[in-house]
Formats: sequence, structure tokens, C-alpha cells
Amino acid sequence: MKEYQTLRNKLEILCSNWDKGQGLDASHIQIKMIGDWRKKKKAGCKKGYNGWIFFSTSTNSAGYDLYEEINKLTSDFDDLMVTERQL
Repeated sequence: MKEYQTLRNKLEILCSNWDKGQGLDASHIQIKMIGDWRKKKKAGCKKGYNGWIFFSTSTNSAGYDLYEEINKLTSDFDDLMVTERQL
């Protein structure tokens, strides 16, 4: 579970430092975890209305670029699924 905590820390740093200027690309990004619920709880996921949420964030600028960066960070984790919605 240490690798999930490391990933969460990297995601929080990326999102807190994300500022590409104000634009029209506002987005909400969620990372859902699939698999055994016990593993999800150990990884720190929270039960949401549409599944177990590992991490979520939103931005007002360059949302799709942030989605791509998050997707790169999670590419080594087969049980994480990144979704992006335009606001």
C-alpha cells in the first residue's frame, strides 16, 4: 500500500502546483479503483455514488492537460481508472 500513498502524494503536489492560467478548459478529474473492496479501503479510497474514489480534483485551467499528466502518473497501476469531465 506504500506505492499508493506515494502516488497520492505525487498527485496532490501536481494538482496544488497546477496553474496554466485561466481558460475555458475547466474539468473535474476522478481516479476510481477497481477490485477488492478491502484493498480499496487499505489504499485510502472513499466510497462515492459511482464507485470507490482514490483521488479527485478539479481545475479551471488546462483541464485536459492535467488529465493527461495524471494519466501518465497512474499508468503503472492496472486497478486505477482515470476519468475527466468538462465543466
